[in-house]
Amino acid sequence: MFKAKSIIFNSETYMLGQKYKPQGFTKTATVTNIVDNRNAYSHNEGGFEVRFDSGDFLRIYSNDVVIHWEQTGGEKG
Repeated sequence: MFKAKSIIFNSETYMLGQKYKPQGFTKTATVTNIVDNRNAYSHNEGGFEVRFDSGDFLRIYSNDVVIHWEQTGGEKG
């Protein structure tokens, strides 16, 4: 199983555990999770979500992103 460690979109990098203030956000928040929703049934839920500790999230509807994955659990190889 794999977990997204960081995502790059429009020359912006969002990495787990780092603080950011994306455009439109009123305050700085820490990235807690990066979710791949490309297989979601509803178009409104597709793409990627960068979730923050403030409860806010940044939804990315593009597939033109670079994801850095890390393996979780099981054998690494």
